Amino acid sequence: MIHRSEIRPRAGLVVLTLFAAVSGLFAQAAGSADPVSVWDYSDNPAAWGLFPDAMAFGFRGSAALSDLASYSGGAVPGSFDLAYGIPGLFYKYSDDGVSGAHELTTAFGVDRALGAGLRFRWDATTEAASKWGSQDFGLIVRPFGYASMSLGIDDVFDIAGDGFDGADLGLAIRPLAFDSRLETMLTLSADARLGSGSFSLEGVGARFLLGEWLSVQGRYSFADSSVGVGLSVSLSGSETAAGVAVPSGGLSDGSASLGQSMRLGRAVKSADRVFGRSILVIDEPGSFSPVPPRVDYDPGFGNDVALWFDLAVAAIDRAASDSSIGALTMIEPPRFDSDARAQEFGRALARFRKAGKPAFVYARSMDRLSYVYAAAGAELVALDPNGALPVVDAAAVSLYFKGLLAKLGIEAYNLQSHDTKTAYNSLTESGMTDAERAMLERYVGGLAAQSYAALDAARPGRLPGGAAGAIAAGPYLDPRKAVEAGLVDELMYRDEFDDAVLERTGIASTVDVRSYARERGLSWGRKMARKVAVVYLSGNIIEGEGVAGRSIGDAATAFLASLRDDPTIAGVILRVDSGGGSALTSDHIAREVKRIKEAGKPVVVSMASYAASGGYYISAYADRIIAEAGTITGSIGVTGLDISLVGMLEKLGIGAGSVSASRSGVFGNPFLPRRPGDADASRSGIMYVYERFVDVVAEGRKMERARVDELGKGQVWLGREAVENGLVDAIGGLSDAEAAMEELLGAEARYVTCLPGEAEISPLLSLLGAEAAAPLGFGSSGAVGGYIAGAVRLVDELAELGDGALYLAPEYLYRPR
Repeated sequence: MIHRSEIRPRAGLVVLTLFAAVSGLFAQAAGSADPVSVWDYSDNPAAWGLFPDAMAFGFRGSAALSDLASYSGGAVPGSFDLAYGIPGLFYKYSDDGVSGAHELTTAFGVDRALGAGLRFRWDATTEAASKWGSQDFGLIVRPFGYASMSLGIDDVFDIAGDGFDGADLGLAIRPLAFDSRLETMLTLSADARLGSGSFSLEGVGARFLLGEWLSVQGRYSFADSSVGVGLSVSLSGSETAAGVAVPSGGLSDGSASLGQSMRLGRAVKSADRVFGRSILVIDEPGSFSPVPPRVDYDPGFGNDVALWFDLAVAAIDRAASDSSIGALTMIEPPRFDSDARAQEFGRALARFRKAGKPAFVYARSMDRLSYVYAAAGAELVALDPNGALPVVDAAAVSLYFKGLLAKLGIEAYNLQSHDTKTAYNSLTESGMTDAERAMLERYVGGLAAQSYAALDAARPGRLPGGAAGAIAAGPYLDPRKAVEAGLVDELMYRDEFDDAVLERTGIASTVDVRSYARERGLSWGRKMARKVAVVYLSGNIIEGEGVAGRSIGDAATAFLASLRDDPTIAGVILRVDSGGGSALTSDHIAREVKRIKEAGKPVVVSMASYAASGGYYISAYADRIIAEAGTITGSIGVTGLDISLVGMLEKLGIGAGSVSASRSGVFGNPFLPRRPGDADASRSGIMYVYERFVDVVAEGRKMERARVDELGKGQVWLGREAVENGLVDAIGGLSDAEAAMEELLGAEARYVTCLPGEAEISPLLSLLGAEAAAPLGFGSSGAVGGYIAGAVRLVDELAELGDGALYLAPEYLYRPR
């Protein structure tokens, strides 16, 4: 049944379809509103902003059919084109055998709904004073997922002063757009020319796409009554295109073209996923990367860079609703760095299975997190006959170095605000204190209980002793015992597993998760949505700029301030993964979060593995806080550390003396005996910061101050407990945070990934070592070295940006994800 809300857009689609169909029977190679190939990008300056690759280059040659027919050796007269593109810029050189012309286009896109660009064209063979030909403006607008309209204005600045040169208009529609599986298969197009007091229909046509790897197209041109047909094949990053155009005069007046291009950063959907189905394969035995990569590696080159966690989860969610994906297999399930990450990944797999698609797992070994959250719910869990299931229960083990430090003559003093703020206990205690033990027992017990519940839900009726008993009985180093306990379904070798999956699904085609995640497709997408920045704040909170993805510093503060002032940003999601650090930097970031809200922009926090202490401080002002059940959060408290080296100096036979204008001159000096008043002064500072911390949380969470103090005192809470205590709003991952953001906005949103902070040393330079990096300005103040270093960093930044249209704003670059 068609919902009433769908009648109007579908009626509009029918009208547009009839318009394009009546315009002519022949198909168009590439209407100005329907760019697909590298060569299409030069037809409209806006095109490169909508579907840019990380890099593209190509060569195309054209010749008359009569010359080809009479070819007897040697060169064939004709024309050729060269093209090269990087994000934001596209260059083309054309030579017709008589003269040459350059084209340089700069373009940007807003998702896939709006693209704009400016093309500079000049003649390569005329005198410099007159060689500038025109500056052409291009615009592509897609108000709906089935319609695309284009506008091209020649010589928009009228430098020659000869008046309006005319404009090109284009319309393309996709009559199958309401079926996601067939959406891009057929495109009908029409192009027209608007001159000074004139209007003419230039050409009509259609394009047939098979799996985004095979394109068959044709075109009828009214100007010379010519018929054109074309064929292009895309295999991974290579694209081969051939075309023939025949005017009304016959074949003898026709022409043919052949082009070859390479496109990096582009994954192509295979044909068998258009008419058939494939199995999504996750073969990532290592750990995921918690943050976006600094360099956008192409998986086609077999790199070993860890797959970005959020990209993998998004790929699974997309596969759940993708009719071309029929099942999922995991080969050696990934290792997770925390219960929270495992839980978020496991819920994505659960959504996949809930969509009616089976999952299958083969492994040689799995730990508790990999097994319970990623593997246990699969239709088939297979273990290698020589494998093992080293699943053991949750636990916490701490080491204490007070005795070792004493032997070295070093004494550490814990400046904790409360006895449950235990960050430095390992240096100041000889063993686990009662307060630390009580907190860890609650923490470990909570993680264990979550594991039991998840395992019971994943394997109902298959665990004779229940989940708690099965995990307590681990590890299962004899694989047969894992089968007996109901944790594993069968013992089999990899080829036997592949045969079993084929027998159960009937699907032979596969696609690996890296390639699938990078498939951009050729969908025109949804109507224009509001832009939301997803800012990754990962690592220790420090005083200083901070390194992107590894530490959080002043760069994050400045970046959030820029988002507040950016009129194109409608909201901000903070993806927080930090155990805390500098109170000063935490307060500065929290203030910017508050100011973003005051500017009328909603803020949602998505807590990953950790958002504790300073990690919670920077989250407190958000409109919504989303965390996983196993996220480690809270720890509302302050701590510090004083070190006395007096004993060590005595052991080494070193004396220390001092002269000070007043008592404060030697405050906290580690080489002098510690004075009682110094401890009081230090504690006063610690308690001031704690009181400030409590005030921020009380204001941000709209809680009674006394209640925040009760939940504070350095106590660590799991995400589930934090929801019950009011410190977190809901359990969920990044997708849930996005849903919360769209609820707050009251509109659909599109998301851009942001990673503030200084870039690390270029991966290329890191291979050469610090000695090679220093002369290039990394840590060097040399002017030449600084310029080179800046260029290297710029290359890294551009490579990191990956797919999507380039967005430039003061002091930062980012792309739609």
